[in-house]
Amino acid sequence: MKNRPIQTKQEPAMGYEAFKRALQDKIQDCVARPVNFMETESVRINETSEGLILKLDGENTAPLIYPEKLYEDYLAGMPLSMIAADAADIARKTCEYPEIPELTPENAQKSIRLALINKEQNRKLLETCPYKDVLDLAAVPRWYLDSGSFLVSNDLLQILGLTGEEILRIAERNTESEHYICRNIISVICEAGLAEGTDAGLLDGMDPVSKSPLYVLTNRTGIDGSRAVLSDRFLQEVAHQLGTDDLCLLPSSRNEMLAADIAAVGDVEIVSRIKPPIRWLEFFCHRQKTGGKAKKAFSHERSGSHA
Repeated sequence: MKNRPIQTKQEPAMGYEAFKRALQDKIQDCVARPVNFMETESVRINETSEGLILKLDGENTAPLIYPEKLYEDYLAGMPLSMIAADAADIARKTCEYPEIPELTPENAQKSIRLALINKEQNRKLLETCPYKDVLDLAAVPRWYLDSGSFLVSNDLLQILGLTGEEILRIAERNTESEHYICRNIISVICEAGLAEGTDAGLLDGMDPVSKSPLYVLTNRTGIDGSRAVLSDRFLQEVAHQLGTDDLCLLPSSRNEMLAADIAAVGDVEIVSRIKPPIRWLEFFCHRQKTGGKAKKAFSHERSGSHA
């Protein structure tokens, strides 16, 4: 929340509990319909936060706000009325979102795919859902909508009447058959730079026709596209495209993975240090061989984590 007016009156700041009560009152003042406020603990990727659900009467969907973060804005000088107005606006806009489809096993069959997250930093989150170990990462099932997605939690399993193993099989099948993309990183960087308004002159040294040994693997949406590496079919296609039987995969973020022919990059440990900051703590090498595949993990001494 930048470039907002700050409080001018030097009044004593409310304590956190008083702030929460006043926030709810102010939000209700901004919304014509009654608002049901429900406190909850939100286990998000890499953190656990206190949450406050704002459910308008007659609506099936409800936004979740984080009072602790809003309290920090308040202490930094943002007027309570402005914080409440922003929250009320979120509640109203949520009513305009497409409705969540009926949660049935039939809809689950076509909507659930895997997403890769950092396992070590999401231990608490992983207690709430089924998951599959992928080296030092975890593949969790998410239900994808036209816009957005949500975690398939253990509570949702009970609603669906399915086991964790059944959900993972559905997610693995859909992940395997999803359409993925393999593009040279030079083309991706040039395209992204131009789309963001970068002066074309600054990109002159990066000829999109030239090739880097690094390729970007993702899906059509670019959201949670790192799961491309969970598709054996796609990895075989990538190896064929790069003309190699030795494929090195370098984690980059939740949304993409980098790939290269080991022979083209030489020392993969050196390559990992010169590429953009790695959000995961390891990378792994996928070797495709006649009659089978082998995967080997390598550790990185890097700070940061895959979100």
